[in-house]
Amino acid sequence: MQYWATAIIFFICACGAVFYTALRRKAVRPLAIVLLTILALNILVLSSCAGQTATPSSAASEMSTESAAATDAPPPPSIPETDTATDTPPSSSVPETEPTIAPPAEPSTEELAVMFVDPYIDEAIARIDADRRQYSGVTFSYEPKLLYDGLSREEKTMYDEMLENTRHLNPFSYTAAEQGYDVMNMAMSVQIALTTDHPDIDTYFVLYEVVEGNKNTALEALYFMPWDPEQQPADLELLREELLRFDSVCNRIVERMPEEYSTYDKYRYLAAVISLITSYDYEFTWGWQTGTAYGSILGGHSICQGYSRGFLYLCQKADLWCETVEGVVGGNGSHTWNIVKLDSGTYFIDLTWSDELGLPGSPEWDKYFMLTQDELLLDHEITDGKVATGTAID
Repeated sequence: MQYWATAIIFFICACGAVFYTALRRKAVRPLAIVLLTILALNILVLSSCAGQTATPSSAASEMSTESAAATDAPPPPSIPETDTATDTPPSSSVPETEPTIAPPAEPSTEELAVMFVDPYIDEAIARIDADRRQYSGVTFSYEPKLLYDGLSREEKTMYDEMLENTRHLNPFSYTAAEQGYDVMNMAMSVQIALTTDHPDIDTYFVLYEVVEGNKNTALEALYFMPWDPEQQPADLELLREELLRFDSVCNRIVERMPEEYSTYDKYRYLAAVISLITSYDYEFTWGWQTGTAYGSILGGHSICQGYSRGFLYLCQKADLWCETVEGVVGGNGSHTWNIVKLDSGTYFIDLTWSDELGLPGSPEWDKYFMLTQDELLLDHEITDGKVATGTAID
């Protein structure tokens, strides 16, 4: 555009000068020639300027781009880079894989316990509800009569140490070389007191006799799975899980006991749950567990000792007065059952025999539930001096 302006100015000036000279000399023809020449030159200059304007240089283009980049205008939206090796679309628009759904969590130990015992609880409640018995409006709390109370000071010290160790599954032992045989004999007596006072510990602990040659040289703590008839040393983590399951089952039974039940029906409810879960182990194939609370409450196989200890343990948890009774049946067969307390006195419950005769709530099952002293002595003999003080219940 600068060239074009210069050419115009030059043309005007030239035309003015030529016209002035022609007037003075009266030379019109030469004037026309000069004017045409100047016009041709201006056309050439104009063409050159127009070409430069129509085709900007590369340098001018770069300057224009840089100038645009320097402005405050927002940049164009970025385009996600794609993998040129595949046709996979950008991850922001379509996910590469379908979202995964996490598998359901495994049931906890407590949940497994509930799944196991709730059907038995439901049936027990249904059987009690079908025939409510309001025979006692007073509940007597559990009164522990511990063998611990009859131990010497030294024996109590050992008892306390043994209780702490067995609760935490700690290893411990007594050896003839270090403590002597008197201490080992005391340990055996203390173990009996401990497992009698704490039926739950009896399900997984025993002092194992280490024999060298023909001598017992040590007693070592042995922790075994409650269901293991061979009493092999247990994996302690698995044992903890099983003990938690047992405790959860017992807690569930007590938690679901209806509060509106009479004391009579509360005892009947606990006895019914055990009776529905367990069966008598006639072949004695289930080993140690048949004589423990675990066997009657979770193991499903018991003898009289298991029935009575399981019932005692649930009564402890439910805070219901209860004790075990030792005796003889059939002339010389040792037997174990329970004694409980109502506002009308104490009564015997032989859950083993009740379970053998019928289902909870049936007349057959009731035959050995809440017996007086006279009723029990018809076919039982008491050897530990326990006495039932209650009168007959219709």
